[in-house]
Order: sequence, then C-alpha cells, then structure tokens
Amino acid sequence: MCEELKKEIEESQNLGRRERKIKERQLQKKYKDKTIRIKFGKKFTKSPGLSREQQRELLKDKNLLNELRKIIKKYFPDLMSLFSKLTDKRHKSYVTYKMRTIIMTKLFALLCGITTMTGINDEFHTEEAIENLSKICNQELKEIPDWQTIQDVIEQLDYNEIDDIRKYMFKALLRSKMFDRFRYNGCIQLIVDATGLTALDYNLNGNCLTRTRDGKTKYYKYVLEAKVVFGNMLISIDSEWIENNNFNNEKDKQDCETKAFKRMAPRIKKNYPKLKFIITGDALYATTPMINLCQDNNWHYIFNLKKDRLKNIYEEFEDNINYENEVSKENYFLSSNILFKDNKINALRYIEVKEDKTTVFNYITDLSVDTYNIEEIVKMGRRRWKIENEGFNEQKNGTYKISHLCSRFENALKIHYLFIQIAHTIRQLLELGSLVVKSIKRYVKKKEISKDITHTLISSKITNLESLDLNFQLRFDD
Repeated sequence: MCEELKKEIEESQNLGRRERKIKERQLQKKYKDKTIRIKFGKKFTKSPGLSREQQRELLKDKNLLNELRKIIKKYFPDLMSLFSKLTDKRHKSYVTYKMRTIIMTKLFALLCGITTMTGINDEFHTEEAIENLSKICNQELKEIPDWQTIQDVIEQLDYNEIDDIRKYMFKALLRSKMFDRFRYNGCIQLIVDATGLTALDYNLNGNCLTRTRDGKTKYYKYVLEAKVVFGNMLISIDSEWIENNNFNNEKDKQDCETKAFKRMAPRIKKNYPKLKFIITGDALYATTPMINLCQDNNWHYIFNLKKDRLKNIYEEFEDNINYENEVSKENYFLSSNILFKDNKINALRYIEVKEDKTTVFNYITDLSVDTYNIEEIVKMGRRRWKIENEGFNEQKNGTYKISHLCSRFENALKIHYLFIQIAHTIRQLLELGSLVVKSIKRYVKKKEISKDITHTLISSKITNLESLDLNFQLRFDD
C-alpha cells in the first residue's frame, strides 16, 4: 500500500459511516482496487460486565414471562378475543387448534426472540411449554401447533384484519394516557421512512424493486414504515409496501418511497382523523407535493433540508442568517417565512460540536419557531434517526430478524412482518416501561431477556392469568 493511500485512509477514519463508504468507493476507483476498506478510527473500551452466572442470579425470581402476560392483559384486554375472531378458512373437519392458539403461539415465539418458523418446534417441545401455552391460549393442548400448521393458517389470513389489530393496540395505548406527556402542543410525532428487507437474485412474487449494476440485476423488498415516537418508544401504526405491481419494462418508473407515502397518508387520516401529527422525514419529503399533503390533512411537518434537494431555499436560508439570525441561542439559526411555491416555511439550523467533529443539521418546518422552542424542534428533527437505529436496526439485527422473510408467499410474508411490529410494541412496553426490567436493564442485554422469557416458558409452570396482579404501572423515560 503506497504512502499516499495510507494517508488518505487515515484522514478518513473518523468520518461518519456514510461518508466513509463514499470515500471508500472513491479510493477504489482511484487506485483500481476493490479491496480497499476504511475502518472506523476510534477504539471503544468495553466496560466490565456481569458474568453469565451473575446475570442468571440477577434474573432469578423476576419472571419476565409473567410481566409480559400482565402487560398484554392490562393494556390489550381484547387481544385474545380479536385473535379468536379472525376469519378462519380452514376446513372444519381438520381443525385441531383454535385460531387464538395458532396466533398466540406465533406471537409468544416472537416475544421469546424466535424468528424462524422451525424454531417454534425446536424450542416449544417440552411438557412445561405445552402446559404453559395451554394456559396462555386457554385451550387444553396435547402438543403445540406444528410450525407448518401455523404457516398454513398465516398464508390464509386477511392482512387487513391483522392490521386492524395493530390499530387496536395503538388506540388502546392512547386511551391509557401513558404517553400524553410526550406530545408537543397536543401533536404526536410520526416518523416515516423506508427500509429494504432483503436483496435477492430473483424477482420474488414478480413485484420487487430492481437495481442493475455492472450488468447484474438485484431484486429488493422494500417497505415504508410510519412509527409514532413516545419518548424512547417507537410504535408502528402503518406500513406500505414499495412494489412494482404494474412494472412492465425498464422504461416504466419504479415505485418509490414518496409514492408509497401518498398511498399511506389517506389511510392514516381515515384511521386517526382527530389526531394531529408532526410528520418527520428526510430530505426526500422536502417537496411541494409532500408539504401540500401534510397541510391538506392538517398535519405539521419537520423535514431535513439539503442543498442539493432545495437549492433555492438553502441559498436563501444561508443569505438570511448571514444577514440576521432570528434566534439568540448559541449554535442555533433561524430564518422564518421563506416563500416556497405558495407555502411559507421556517428554516432552522443547529451546529453540533463534539471534540474535533462538527455536524450541521438543517430542517424546514411549518411549526412556529423562536428562541425558546428551537432546541425542542431540532430535537424532534433529530429523532428521525430513531426509526433507523431503534426501529429498523433492532428489527433487522436485534431480536426479530425481519430480513428473514419466513415465507415466499406474498400474503404470508406481509403478515409475518405485521406480527413482528405487534411483538416489537409489546416488548418495548416490557423493556422500556416495566420497573422490574428497569432494575436490571443496565446489566442484562435484550438477548438475555429473550432467553429468560423462553427458559421460563419451556421449563417452569406458570400461574393462571386470573391470579396475576394487574395493579402496576409502566414508567417511561424521556
């Protein structure tokens, strides 16, 4: 490796991940070497953690499985009933397991961190597991449902019925008023963003997005998510699949994130007509159609501002703050009432300085901004990363492995995805709100929580639901 290349790599090691990747590609082209990599320069020292024995001792007598059951019973009392009422297309003469038993088995598998269908058989095979699931599902079982039986049922379920259950859960949490203090002037922040679930060498179900590079075509499954932010919680309230359903040839335009949001928005408005949202998205949404869509639905918005996306607005913003900054808070800048195609918008900036690194954050919004609230508006804008780190990252690389599609059938694939959103909501209530988990969270990882729930389910006898004490409260941090 030549000295010049070494120097360029060293100078780029402390850049952000995206900037490092861009620099990597530039160096690969420049030196005609695809093996060039830029590793992150900072080294992190691991704080001394607990041994496995210490973790087991800490989890002893905590019974996190019962904590989960109490949360479901108290905050979602109709959940079991809704599962029972799902349309059952099975032939009556072949039915062994009730619908609620099939769905609750799948749900508790996800709550235990079991992400594959065959994993249900591998884990829930003990006598204790059968007896415990009998109590949970309120059906006497000789065996748990086989994974193929569960899969056959899921393939025939109505997607809209499962989506209605997600809607019920969100409305139930709203009625509990636990999250009222996280509203901003009565508004709820709603983050929208798309993610890719998987990349394939073939066109699954004939509707994948395509990307061709170096003569090779890859096929992608993408979904747009709308997640409400309550403190550290992210609750999925809607999903729209980004698909090429009417894609006939290369000249046709592929489906995209903004088109998906245009399809999603009327549904959100119909489902939650009285709720006022603050739609938060990246610079992709900073366009006239998206701003008009928010205004038509009586929603506020906070979008990222980038120079290459809204060049005229960006330049006017720069000129205005150089002439006069409308706020007096250090490192914050504001220019209000910038005219943007019949819309008046407020542009704001925050410059973050940490050690030797300076990061600039720019946003546009229709919210009223001044010296006293600009910090809070910037915080809301920056929360967009939550859907990446605490939403998609947790579901992809953490407990749920959403990149594992569980089925190649279109309907089943999407319903598995919905079940993950439902399970993630319940697990967040446990991990972020339960005082029992909070007392050990500093020392115990999410993986250990999953293991403890699974261990209790498959090796201990649980009590009946009626004997559980529901006199408790969940407490959430900002």
